[in-house]
Amino acid sequence: MIKSKYIAKILAKLRIPSFDKCELDKTCNVNYESALSKVKMGRYSYVGARTTITDAQIGQFCSIGNRCSIGGGMHPLDTVSTSPVFLNGRNFLHHNFSNIQYTPSKPVCIGNDVWIGDGVYIKAGTTIGTGAVIGAHAVVTKDVQPYSIVAGVPAQEVRKRFDKETIDRLLELEWWNWSEDKLKEMGQYFLSPEELFCKIEGGSISL
Repeated sequence: MIKSKYIAKILAKLRIPSFDKCELDKTCNVNYESALSKVKMGRYSYVGARTTITDAQIGQFCSIGNRCSIGGGMHPLDTVSTSPVFLNGRNFLHHNFSNIQYTPSKPVCIGNDVWIGDGVYIKAGTTIGTGAVIGAHAVVTKDVQPYSIVAGVPAQEVRKRFDKETIDRLLELEWWNWSEDKLKEMGQYFLSPEELFCKIEGGSISL
C-alpha cells in the first residue's frame, strides 16, 4: 500500500495518470494527474485531468470532466471516533487500535453515455443512470435517474433530456452496445432521437 502511494505521487509529478486494480477498455482515455483505483470502464469513455475515481463501474461512451471526485472511503458516524485507526483492515495511517467491523466504501455505478461536468463530487454508493448529465461542481449524494439533468449543492434534478417515451425507446434500443460497424453506419443519424428512430423504422438496418 505504501509503495503504491509513492508511485502515485511520482506519477503525479510526471503528470501521468495512475491506475490501481483497474480494468479499462483499450478505447478509453484518462488525462494527466488523474488517479483511478478499482475502476472498470467501458469503451470510448474518458476521464479529464486531476480527477480521482475510487471503486466505480463506468459504462460506455461516458464523458467525465476535470477535477472530479467520484467514490472513495466512508467514515462511521455512530462510533465513538470517525478515525480509521479504530476500524478493521489496513488504513492510510498504517495503525489499528481496534478492529471494529466496517465497510469503508461502496461502489459507484455509472451507466452509459453519462456526461459529468468539471469539479463534480459523487458520493460512494451512488448510481448514475444512463444518459444522465451532471452539471459542473454539483455534489451528488443520491441516485440520478436515466437521462436526467442535475445540478447544484446538493444536486437536484433540473429537467429530463427527453420525454418519457423517447427515454424508454433509447433505453430499449441500447445503441451503446452496437458494433463498431453499426455505429459508423448509424452515427450520421444521431443528430436527434427522432431522426435515429425514423431511420431504424425505415427498415434499412438490422438491429
